[in-house]
Amino acid sequence: MKFTKAEIDAIIEASPRTFVPINKLVLSQDYQARAGGSTPKMSITELAASIKECGVLQNLIVVEGARGRYEVCAGGRRLDALALLAGNGDLADNYPVPVLIVPADRALIASLSENCFHIPMHPADEYMAFAKLIGQGKSVEDVAAAFGVTPLVVKRRMKLATVSPKLMALFREDQIGLDCLMVLAAVDDHQKQEQTWAALPSWNRRPDYLRQLLTQGEIESDRDAVAKYVTLKAYEQAGGALRRDLFSDDDKKVYLLDVPLLEKLATDKLQKRAKQIAAEGWKWVDVRVRYAFDEYVKYGELRKTKRQPDAEEATALEDLDGRIAALHAQMETLADEDGDEDTFYQLEGETEGLEEQRKALDETLSVWPADLMAQAGCVVHVGHNGAVAVKYGLIRPEDRSDMVQAARQASENGTDDPLVSLPSPKTRPVHSEKLVRCLTAHRVAAVQAELLDRPDVALAAITAHLAQKTFRGNDLYYCRSENVFAISATDSQSELRSAAEDMVASAAWAKLQAERTAWAERLPENLEEIFPWLLAQEQATVLRLLTFVVAVTVTGIYGTEPERQSNEALARALGLDMTQWWTATGPSYFNHVSKARILEVVTEAVDANAASPLAALKKDAVVTGAEQTLAGTGWLPAVLRVQALPTAGECSESLPGEEAEPAMAE
Repeated sequence: MKFTKAEIDAIIEASPRTFVPINKLVLSQDYQARAGGSTPKMSITELAASIKECGVLQNLIVVEGARGRYEVCAGGRRLDALALLAGNGDLADNYPVPVLIVPADRALIASLSENCFHIPMHPADEYMAFAKLIGQGKSVEDVAAAFGVTPLVVKRRMKLATVSPKLMALFREDQIGLDCLMVLAAVDDHQKQEQTWAALPSWNRRPDYLRQLLTQGEIESDRDAVAKYVTLKAYEQAGGALRRDLFSDDDKKVYLLDVPLLEKLATDKLQKRAKQIAAEGWKWVDVRVRYAFDEYVKYGELRKTKRQPDAEEATALEDLDGRIAALHAQMETLADEDGDEDTFYQLEGETEGLEEQRKALDETLSVWPADLMAQAGCVVHVGHNGAVAVKYGLIRPEDRSDMVQAARQASENGTDDPLVSLPSPKTRPVHSEKLVRCLTAHRVAAVQAELLDRPDVALAAITAHLAQKTFRGNDLYYCRSENVFAISATDSQSELRSAAEDMVASAAWAKLQAERTAWAERLPENLEEIFPWLLAQEQATVLRLLTFVVAVTVTGIYGTEPERQSNEALARALGLDMTQWWTATGPSYFNHVSKARILEVVTEAVDANAASPLAALKKDAVVTGAEQTLAGTGWLPAVLRVQALPTAGECSESLPGEEAEPAMAE
């Protein structure tokens, strides 16, 4: 059954409007369209504040009840708000309330009509209305009191009203959520609001990502280390611009807008600490707001030395060591006897405290070498925790030579500890990574080819390899395979072809492939049958196969020229002569290096007179000339040469603090 508008209008027209005291009104149990308790209670306080300010603007709908009372069938929230005001003493018990009295048989229709045909106000209209009230001269506190909300709620609604009209229209159309609208309202620039929203991808319109884009270039006072160090109070006293986020759960959160001012304040504050550091005897002290690793990557570092403890310190160390040892003994006794757990933890706490004291005392024995501090410096900066931090003992590139000399002098005076750590000077490599990989691949192939004819060397090499793994220990073995032996082998065939485009045309490759083909034809097709097959062969056959499989696993391809190659010892044992396997030509070498490098090679291989006529030629002609000039010389780049074993007299000592490059593990 559908009620027509005419029927509803007739009911209202026939119903008298009057006023009824609050104490005569009760909530109807029979004629409400809404079930009791289904109305949200959170807004009753706000509604009460509105009624207190403006009165009851819309009458309640009632029916006549027993004993002179009236049952409210529409307007239950208003009745609750009125009861709240009366209970607080803001309204009299007999305060007259405007009502519309309807017949009982039409009461449910009237209640349903009021609830169904009511169109709630859009939140955007609410925000604009709050802003208009303030614009008419109302104070934030007055508006808050009138609607029963806090002043912060009023300020937030006013702020939401300042969002760009374009974005507010999208909000009305449910294309922007309230959570994103609050983020947009945090900034006042409409253009920035619109541009930032437009830049958001449709799949990532999250409030946190939107906030990240909007606040680029701003500093969060509660998270940024420099802001914590300067303090918000000092920044504001200096006239720094800031922005407060009304919608943040943390009312102390502030965004600092003047980054140069913040950094100036931090720098000025750091100067005091810098003066103290300079007075310690360092050559220089830099002040940086933040420590940038890239700025000092080329700097070396001075290391602390350990001084001998004086009598008092030695006694203290001995005492601490004794007390710590005694506590450990007590703890072990308790553990062995399954003693009291609380006592054990108490002893453990005492031990940790003494160990901290021991550590602190030990740290006081580490000092900067006074004679070297004059060649090094420090950087005073703000640490990640918002406190002053100091990077001590940096060595500028221009001070490197003086520091090396001073460190050498200190080592001659009996200092055994390495005093300096200097970065290796970066120079442009003579050979590109691609060329080094190509050259070292040819070297590996040549070693493999040579090894095919030396089963004695292959046997010694694999035995040494296994012995190294055995006696090195099992620290790196996290799991074991189901194989009989924990030995792996990887054929380097594909790696050689990948590293050197001309590998297939080389003599070494041809020899290796011939041997591979011969064994492929000889071995059983079923690899599981290789073991019984080998048992039936002569030892020479087994050794020959071992030699082949060992040879094809030799590695040693590099991207940059190493000081020592992993296969160096093997190449030396084989008497490797790379001139038998590789020749410098245009495609193999000269096309891949500079003209200046070609002239250096000709000078080295022949003499300067041979290189001189080539200097005036273009690159192609220089390549051709170099090929002809070097023919038959047997010249090899350093990466293809086999180094001789150094004698005892040729071994040089490295400067303390400068470590030689470790040999690559085979």
